[in-house]
Amino acid sequence: MAFGCIPGQRQRQTGGATQQVRRDSKSNPCRQLCEHLFREPPRFSYKRGSTLKDLLSPTEPRQEALELKNKLGTFPCYNCNCCTSIIKGPNIHHPTKGTEIPLKTFATCSSTHVVYTLKCPCGMMYIGKTIRSVNTRIKEHKNTIRNFALDTYTDTSVSRHFSEAKHHVSQLKWKVLEVVKRPQRGGNWDKLLLQREAWWIEKMDSTKPLGMNDFNSLKCFL
Repeated sequence: MAFGCIPGQRQRQTGGATQQVRRDSKSNPCRQLCEHLFREPPRFSYKRGSTLKDLLSPTEPRQEALELKNKLGTFPCYNCNCCTSIIKGPNIHHPTKGTEIPLKTFATCSSTHVVYTLKCPCGMMYIGKTIRSVNTRIKEHKNTIRNFALDTYTDTSVSRHFSEAKHHVSQLKWKVLEVVKRPQRGGNWDKLLLQREAWWIEKMDSTKPLGMNDFNSLKCFL
């Protein structure tokens, strides 16, 4: 029932305001209907509709984003070619011991300042770090595998292993192990990232011959 059509009762609408609809004594059918249905004049509230500004820059995070933030693991951004090669799940398995290691971080393809792992079909791991978006670094790894040539910039520990083992670039899998937060009390963020990388290399036994890392430097702890 639309009461806005009552003659002589056009009222100004305000955001969030509650408006009272008054009976019009000149409209007998409407007056009788109102008296029959309502003991008191009905009240209506008005809410402003969504605008382009609300859609482009919402003041409150969407429910889907909040639910995703509460999850652990690496999640696709659905906007790059690295999404399909993510190792899913909130845990990572040790490549030689088989033990399950729980992760305590949430990450996407666009996360920065992360320690990540690469995994080949034979189960060997490489641990790396980057301050850029992780998908940018993964794309570089894929490029060196795809264009591998000895004694060139594409000759890396990962691309060399893929070439020797006859793996295909599409078989490369990856996952973020940790998002390293900026130190709250100041300090060297890059050094902290190097320390976390060294810790994960030791944790996952990813140096050769068990893994694809050439070595593990501990100078960052000095």
